[in-house]
Amino acid sequence: MGFWESFLRDQFIKQIDLLYDSIQNRLLPTFNDLEKEAKQVAERKWDELCSSCYSPDIDPGDLAEKAQEAGIEHYTMLSNIKQTILNLTATALYHLFEQQIIFFLRREILHPSQEDDPQLMKISIFKKRVLEKGINIDSFRSWAIINELRFVANSIKHAEGPSVVELHKLRPDLFEHPIFRTKDEQNTKRYVLPRVYLPLAGEDIFITPDDLLKYKNAIRDFWDEFINICLNYEEI
Repeated sequence: MGFWESFLRDQFIKQIDLLYDSIQNRLLPTFNDLEKEAKQVAERKWDELCSSCYSPDIDPGDLAEKAQEAGIEHYTMLSNIKQTILNLTATALYHLFEQQIIFFLRREILHPSQEDDPQLMKISIFKKRVLEKGINIDSFRSWAIINELRFVANSIKHAEGPSVVELHKLRPDLFEHPIFRTKDEQNTKRYVLPRVYLPLAGEDIFITPDDLLKYKNAIRDFWDEFINICLNYEEI
């Protein structure tokens, strides 16, 4: 396990960290001044309308309203793009983790004659094979959160479907915009399943930066726990 311990730490965990850090520290900060941007858009629209309007019958209030609408539209559209990035990042974290699992499965667990069989390239096969060695992935402390992330990723990719139903049972708060949530929202039972149409357009499902941090840490914890357990085995 010596080689794989170094590989999992130096490659898999770092891949997860780099993806998260790049989004959190490089990309998301570009959306920090949306209100300022919206105000500038409204001001430019006001100047444009005023400079092109020469009729004394035009009500300045109407022009101000149009300018304000332009600012609001700009703010709303970019806010949706920011939410899209958050949703996509959660999806990417899960599928990167999934690919890491399949990589390890193919290179270490499966027989060389099996490693290119697409029917075996599944997390369920990984779980089954390591369970045969006495490692129960379902008992990992991190697995419940990773399972939640799986429902998140599938819900964001496919919109309404079985994963949305399961995700709503676990995290009904994710279906309401964060600005409308209360502190106890996550623990509040809601019995009406909302419609999910366009999570990849920043609508219907609302992953937060705190959610991303939680998911990233769960994947790191999984690999840490897996490494520590495997160190007690001569082979997987």
